[in-house]
Amino acid sequence: MKISVVTITADGAGVLGQTMASVHSQTHKDIEHIVVDGFSNDGTTDVVAAYPRARLYLRERKGLYDALNHGLHLATGDVVGMVHCGDVLASQNVLAEVADAFERDPELDFLYGDMRYFNPRSGRRGRIYHAGNFIPAQLTAGMTPPHPTLYVRRNVIERVGDYALDYYIGADIEMWIRLFTDTSLKYRYLPMVMVEMATGGRSTSFKGRLYINNVEKLKALQAHGLPANPLCLAKKYWWAIRDIFLDLIRRQ
Repeated sequence: MKISVVTITADGAGVLGQTMASVHSQTHKDIEHIVVDGFSNDGTTDVVAAYPRARLYLRERKGLYDALNHGLHLATGDVVGMVHCGDVLASQNVLAEVADAFERDPELDFLYGDMRYFNPRSGRRGRIYHAGNFIPAQLTAGMTPPHPTLYVRRNVIERVGDYALDYYIGADIEMWIRLFTDTSLKYRYLPMVMVEMATGGRSTSFKGRLYINNVEKLKALQAHGLPANPLCLAKKYWWAIRDIFLDLIRRQ
C-alpha cells in the first residue's frame, strides 16, 4: 500500500531535518513524501535534497491550508496523511501500522491515534493527547482527535473536498466535522502514539488556544448546523475530566 505524506514548510530548515528523517526511517517503504515549501531562503532546498525520495514543490505563501491542499492534490498514494515541519513520527513503525490497518479492512476510510507534545528547545516530552476516548458527540464542545494523526484514503479526501481557506487555524476541526458527520464513512482509532508535535505553533500558542481557536470552532460548528455557542464549548472541560478519569481506570 502506497502512503503519501505531506509536509508543509516555510523558513523551517532548522527543524525540517528531524521531520524528514522520521518519515524516511519508516519500516514501511512504499512512501511518497511531498514537501510544499513557501519559497524559503534558509536552506530548505538543501535539507530536502538530502532525501532523494522526497519531492519538493514551491508554492506562493497563501496560508498553511492552501499549502496543505496543494500537497494533497499532488498525492498519488492510496492513503494520505501529514507530518508538519518540526513534528516527527513517534516511531519507525507508525506508517507500517497505518498501512496494516487499511489493508486489513478494505472498508476503512480514515483513522487517527494519539499524539505526544514535546518542547522543541529542550527536547523534553510532554503530555499525550489521548484520542481513544473520543466520541463524535464531543465535536460540539470543540473537541477532536489530534489532527496530525489523521490518515485518510485519497478517494475520501477527493470526495469530502479541500480544507477550507477562510480559517486561520480552524480548518482542522471543520474537516473533522465533515468526516465524522458523513455517516457513510468508516473510521477507527489506532491505539498508539503516532506523532510527536512541537509546541509553540499557531494552535498551541496561548492566543491561538484562548481566542482564535474557539472563535473558529464556533464558526465551523455553525457552518454545519451543529449547536454552536460558548456554553457548548465549555463542555470540553467536562469531557476532559471524564477522559482523564477513564484513562486512570484503564491503567489500573
